[in-house]
Amino acid sequence: MDIKLFNYSLLILAAGAYFIPVDNVIKDDDSKDIPLVIFEKPIMHTLNEQNVSRTVNASHVIRYKTRDEMFDADVFLRNNLKEKNFKIETLKAQVIIKKGDDLTLRRDVKYKRDDFITLNTNELNYNLKTRLAQNSVAYDGNYYNNYVKGTNLYLDAFNSNMKSDNIHFEIEVKNKK
Repeated sequence: MDIKLFNYSLLILAAGAYFIPVDNVIKDDDSKDIPLVIFEKPIMHTLNEQNVSRTVNASHVIRYKTRDEMFDADVFLRNNLKEKNFKIETLKAQVIIKKGDDLTLRRDVKYKRDDFITLNTNELNYNLKTRLAQNSVAYDGNYYNNYVKGTNLYLDAFNSNMKSDNIHFEIEVKNKK
């Protein structure tokens, strides 16, 4: 009788355990950020109908699913608009992260537009489509041979507007007497 009771209790326990929900723990392999392609010392060109609109030169580039990371990179952006009077914009940084049309430049960033503006900073956000450069850290540079420094830069390359906070501008006077 005790064996029969023991067997029935095991049967009921097994049937009850069958209907208890179990969470399946599935490892999500897609969450790993694996490089798709790695380029060593690449020179990449972007072509349009008229000319080469963009050239990227870097020590190495890592392409991920959602972004590109460029190291010790130079980005040359040529002007394709006839109504604008500049030829080329140059962006240099130790690290450039590209997501869509947005570039995030970090560490030793240098921005140059022809010969009339150069900026040095540690961080710069640049949009390739709107040609807007913004940052929230200190910068310094030259604007038509005049010294400029400040924080929170806003530079609109299409409309040639520049805004900044805490700006210090030193104008070079040519006729000193």
